[in-house]
Amino acid sequence: MSKKAKKSKIAVQVKKARTPSWQDAGILMKKGATPVETKNQQMIIALSVAFDIPPQGITILADNPYINKQGLEFVFDKHRDDKGWSHFLTKPIELAKAAGDTAVFVTKLYNKEGVMVANGYGSANAANIKMGTIKVFLNEMAETRSQNRCLRKVLSPILYRTFIDRVSALKTEQRELIAEASANFGSVTVEEIGASDEETKPERLLSGEEMKAISGILQNITNAKTQKDLEVVGTEIKTQVKTKTVNENQVAVLREAWTGQSQKLAFKQ
Repeated sequence: MSKKAKKSKIAVQVKKARTPSWQDAGILMKKGATPVETKNQQMIIALSVAFDIPPQGITILADNPYINKQGLEFVFDKHRDDKGWSHFLTKPIELAKAAGDTAVFVTKLYNKEGVMVANGYGSANAANIKMGTIKVFLNEMAETRSQNRCLRKVLSPILYRTFIDRVSALKTEQRELIAEASANFGSVTVEEIGASDEETKPERLLSGEEMKAISGILQNITNAKTQKDLEVVGTEIKTQVKTKTVNENQVAVLREAWTGQSQKLAFKQ
């Protein structure tokens, strides 16, 4: 083989290495798994493709899939530049020093101009952590929860849109496998599910049909160039609410997207 041919072959190999496919993530999964484990592994692969996050960003707990801290940070880092985000900072409000204490942290996300665009609070105490093995790590859990809640505020709309764009690429059996799981995936992280029902009330991710029904409005929000344009979309949303064309979960997604675009436009002025 000539030197030129060898260089060409190496270049192709490098190019392939730079464009990984989550479809190939099966090599990371456990070999010789039980039927339940195999189903969970297949679900992880399908979800990673649909939501465009690495398999390591998904955790299966009690047969239910959840996005975890690594998954959220992956999506944040991927969209940091195009969204104009700079960093997020977590600070303690109240530290737990004894077993009966409550730890409270707050995380704030800033854009490149140093303006805060989102925040999230997280608390942890012996009552709202079900897993006994982490009851002694109250400060660490509160810190992680605050980060996750802050990131979900800006990343949930991205996850919704990614799912709609990519779910058609899945095989029929893969779509059937995640049909129910995808409705709640991303609405709460695995680090938050140890909380009591009063502490954590996860937002439900929309089904494909629900998302399609509001995709046009979401696009109008994205296309809005001025606050006046955005107000027109806001009026449209209010009309949809009055006529009960959209449900609470759809309204939550629209509200989050509208607020995000409003903040973005405000920063440009």
